[in-house]
Amino acid sequence: MKIEFDVKMTVPVMYDYMMYYTVTSTQFWLVIAISVILGCSFAVSRNPIHLIAAVVVLFYLPVERYFQAAKQVKLNPVFKETLHYTLDEEKLSLDVMEEHMDAAWDTIAKVRSTKKNLILYTNRVAATIFPREALGDDYGRVVELIKNGVPSDRVRIKG
Repeated sequence: MKIEFDVKMTVPVMYDYMMYYTVTSTQFWLVIAISVILGCSFAVSRNPIHLIAAVVVLFYLPVERYFQAAKQVKLNPVFKETLHYTLDEEKLSLDVMEEHMDAAWDTIAKVRSTKKNLILYTNRVAATIFPREALGDDYGRVVELIKNGVPSDRVRIKG
């Protein structure tokens, strides 16, 4: 089975990936803890500065990640181009800007999913993002290829 599709990186797709990465990091839980502490401090002291600080700390990461996603999509020359992917039983291939890259399925470090994306990590932080929107009707077949090619302990795909 061979599946081909194109991906045009957009800010919402990149933002979804960045928020997934953030939510699964220690930094996120630290921010939540600080916000809770500030909220409790407000409840005890009734000092509005504590409430304002809790809200600012809580909303800082999502807002910052949005601007970071927009900047990355705008400044990365690869994202200005359409990324052409070809998947088969043996590998994932990418063609962009007259470059061709292959990655055998067993070299994929982990696969995760969000409501909007399939995320294939080639190492600890580098990822290939497949927007579900770009996969369309081939989504199920892509998931099947991934599950057949990537070792099962590395794959966590919801729905």
